[in-house]
Amino acid sequence: MKKEQTTCKQCGICCTKGGAALHTSDITLIDQGLIPRKNLFTIRKGEFAYTPVSESAKATEREIVKLKGSGKEWTCCYYDPESRSCAIYENRPVACATLKCWDPEDSLALVGKDLLGRLEIVRHDKSLIDLITEYEHACPLPDFKAFSEAILKSQEEIIVNLESLINRDIQFRDKAVAKSARILEEEMFLFGRPIFQLLQPFGLAVMQSGNKLYLKVQK
Repeated sequence: MKKEQTTCKQCGICCTKGGAALHTSDITLIDQGLIPRKNLFTIRKGEFAYTPVSESAKATEREIVKLKGSGKEWTCCYYDPESRSCAIYENRPVACATLKCWDPEDSLALVGKDLLGRLEIVRHDKSLIDLITEYEHACPLPDFKAFSEAILKSQEEIIVNLESLINRDIQFRDKAVAKSARILEEEMFLFGRPIFQLLQPFGLAVMQSGNKLYLKVQK
């Protein structure tokens, strides 16, 4: 009879499938500098992301701040593949501490609950609060839920509006990072992924001519 798993085997699979989302109880890890903002990135409200509850990609109902990752599978930035260990194990986020791959019930119960947002993280820095607020006002995400249907009805008008948005997004980022090395380092946390990257899964190819981006519907 196969022995039932009751402890972590350090296979690393959970760490190579995306960085953990942060919850309100993780704020002390950031405040104490144990997890610096440069190692975070933001999924904005309305952005399409994979959810383990539905096991599918869907528009997020609220903002999610996660640990950064890299590579195709988005391996957590704190995972060491050689030793199969976590660089911040003693100070890991609650989502990591709760995770039991052999019994995911507690982890699934955390999904979407008590999530930590950007404004909470930078609550003591008015300049960053103002910067994030200004960005959200200047570069709102399109409605991805209605995106595919809408683009078929009025493709030309939507493309023009989206091109204006993605160029405004890049210009805002360029202007912000030019003012501060810290903002450059924390760009993915402060603003999330550039909007043009979020459009590509919806069949929109991005091209560049000079210093301007253009969109083309892929058939």
